[in-house]
Amino acid sequence: MSSRPPNLTFKLVLLGDGRVGKTSLVLRYVNNVFSEKQEATVQAFYLKKHLVIEGVPVTLSIWDTAGQERFHALGPIYYRDADAALLVYDITDNDSFLRVRKWVKELQQMASKDIVMAIAANKSDLVRSKKYDIQEAESYAATIGSKIFVTSAKSGTGVDEVFIDITTRLLQKKKNSTNGLLPAPPKRGILVVDDEPEKEPPPKCCS
Repeated sequence: MSSRPPNLTFKLVLLGDGRVGKTSLVLRYVNNVFSEKQEATVQAFYLKKHLVIEGVPVTLSIWDTAGQERFHALGPIYYRDADAALLVYDITDNDSFLRVRKWVKELQQMASKDIVMAIAANKSDLVRSKKYDIQEAESYAATIGSKIFVTSAKSGTGVDEVFIDITTRLLQKKKNSTNGLLPAPPKRGILVVDDEPEKEPPPKCCS
């Protein structure tokens, strides 16, 4: 019997207002690219990221959703079976942070009860001298069992960290749920073994 750990797949959905940089974060993480003229996402799109976390092969199925209000009703299609959610707001726009709170309430009501959540305070490159106050966001994150990361899709700051944190927590939850059936390797480490962008049409919700 082989001791090689199974390849695990986790579904991660990004939620947040339009223009907060959700798509840019995904493209920076998966393809290491950034565009100043990134078009607004319509409905959703999907990319994969292959990782090895603590010796375990993991595939992240990342769904980037549209932030415009007219697409809000589509949200449950993408997050209802998600293992994790990354809630993104614009660090220069407090209204977009308030929107994150609304998404969290919706997730708590309609998504998996044990969904892993993280918050990205994005566009930190727009704040001069790194003078930003995320104390309120940090306090809020703690109340929902989440973590907050200051990110910039433009510079790449914090991007790997937030996705790796989410994946690591998902893996730990999986290990706990399987009573330690996944073997624990002697070394801790993270290795990106493959970046494979894939696109597929979003599921249809309406006729």
